Amino acid sequence: MTIESESAQPLVLRADDIEPFIHPGDAGYASQHVLGREAMGGGHDLLLNRGTVAPNYALGGGNHPDNDEIYYGVSGQCMVDLGGDPNSGEGSETFRLDEGMIAFIPKGTFHRLRNESDQPFVLLTIWPQPAERGANGIHDLRLDMWGTGFRLRDGRTVERDSSTARVTDANAGWDPLQKS
Repeated sequence: MTIESESAQPLVLRADDIEPFIHPGDAGYASQHVLGREAMGGGHDLLLNRGTVAPNYALGGGNHPDNDEIYYGVSGQCMVDLGGDPNSGEGSETFRLDEGMIAFIPKGTFHRLRNESDQPFVLLTIWPQPAERGANGIHDLRLDMWGTGFRLRDGRTVERDSSTARVTDANAGWDPLQKS
């Protein structure tokens, strides 16, 4: 589902309102496209994704030739390999990311997440540019399988008034709007 918008409009939702995309052949990483052109029907270039790396799981790694990326650790801890050869990561350096830590990854920089703990690692990934086809494999696969990068979970709907939008969950009685 795309949230239609002729122009930028404030939006309030929970990341849990977004259907996670899990690669059908690789269940170690769940990706939730929270905000971006597809979620907002246009209007801005920013992409916000919430990712969850399963315990004791490592992503393959790679680089985005045209996109900078920012990681923000939400919970847990994970190792991130940065730099070195842009395709293989040979010669990269390893850093630990904990809750509240940030890693900036310039375009063309090799990066790989490795969760060596027994707890999931949850992070926000932020792209200041749009995710065009070819920029990210999981995003491309989501487009191929879903036809969109953004999908609300079943039972969630978008409620709008003249100036704002919000995602509600009628089954749970959830509405973030606080009426006075």
